[in-house]
Amino acid sequence: MENNIIILEDENGCSIEFETIDVFELDGVVYFALLECMPEGQETDEVLIMKVEGDIDSEEAELVMVDDEEQLQKAFEEFCRRDEEAEE
Repeated sequence: MENNIIILEDENGCSIEFETIDVFELDGVVYFALLECMPEGQETDEVLIMKVEGDIDSEEAELVMVDDEEQLQKAFEEFCRRDEEAEE
């Protein structure tokens, strides 16, 4: 996936750019794995996992936080598995 940038708003209305590093489906839910775009010279390894609510092919689809801790853990584990597989 090449530099797919998504701009999200935080709770204060500030725009934050994220790079989409993976998109995958798990248990019928589509998830996005995102990394915050940092200023030059800075890096982050903090991955944000969000899920798609609504039909991903429609304009009504939106990315939302995963509220369920178990669902979030399962999605993160799937992301890690896919990431390790891609590195091999």
